Amino acid sequence: MSIRRGDAFRLPTQGRILSVIAEEPRAPLHWLAMVEHETDTNIAIYTRLSPQRLGQHLKLDRVEFKWLTENMDPHALSPSLERIHHAIGTRISTDGGIIWLDAVEYLIHRQGFDAFLAFTRSLADELSGTEWTVLLPFSPLSMDGTEIAHLRREAMPFEIQNFSPVEQSVVEVEDEIMDAGEDPQTVPIDKVESTEQIPVESKLNMLSTIAQSALTPAVLSRRKLQWESMGFDVTELDYALTIDQEQSYTIYRDIEERIRRAIECDRRIQMIEIRGFSLEAAKMRFRIMQLTGLSDVESELDQILDGEIA
Repeated sequence: MSIRRGDAFRLPTQGRILSVIAEEPRAPLHWLAMVEHETDTNIAIYTRLSPQRLGQHLKLDRVEFKWLTENMDPHALSPSLERIHHAIGTRISTDGGIIWLDAVEYLIHRQGFDAFLAFTRSLADELSGTEWTVLLPFSPLSMDGTEIAHLRREAMPFEIQNFSPVEQSVVEVEDEIMDAGEDPQTVPIDKVESTEQIPVESKLNMLSTIAQSALTPAVLSRRKLQWESMGFDVTELDYALTIDQEQSYTIYRDIEERIRRAIECDRRIQMIEIRGFSLEAAKMRFRIMQLTGLSDVESELDQILDGEIA
């Protein structure tokens, strides 16, 4: 891979698996777009973004990409660690470039942190001696402190130039823990301190339910934009726009129910913020906007509000 003269950014070390830590995992896509535009680097992307949404950030005719979904699509790849590992292993057997895997949170939620960590270690072994780099963008709000420490040991952070650094958070606390020689497994998450924050007024609203007979592709597209404007990840609706109305309505109602639960969680998250649980609130809010792990968030909220967690 090569960079044109005058570029203001650097490429990561080859033969490594690295992490890109950002409050919003998709924000670094502008850096990847620069790599695509300014260099002749091969780029292979494994993403939860549909081709339509990925195309808003990158020129798809200049990159290889797989949409991690169970949907029927020419670019689809089943989001299992085994399938992804095989696909990446096959790709890195020739030439060189950057592998971008932006589904870290989703894969951890789906298959467990331990399985994802083993997947990361295995990929690191396969990358050794190649001209490929795997980048794992993720948010520090999506995991607890010990998980972040373990993942950073396997995938050292790569700082993207011209990208806003992560504010002091779990990541910096883990640096302090590791510098002190402590095993992160023995460090409770409550060692992480955050400054008191004033709860932000929620912009989430429950929209009226659309009747099945009225759910045309145009109506569903408008509802999708409404939910996305609130910040919800409703990538699954891309598939719903391509199938018959009955199946589409089933997907729509499932997402609507998850959004209802997320909005209720957000109301309760504001309550724990007032009680001083700022860090926990930030992590929960990130998860509910992804519409994943809602049961875990609801359970933790119950414990905090019932006084079981002080």
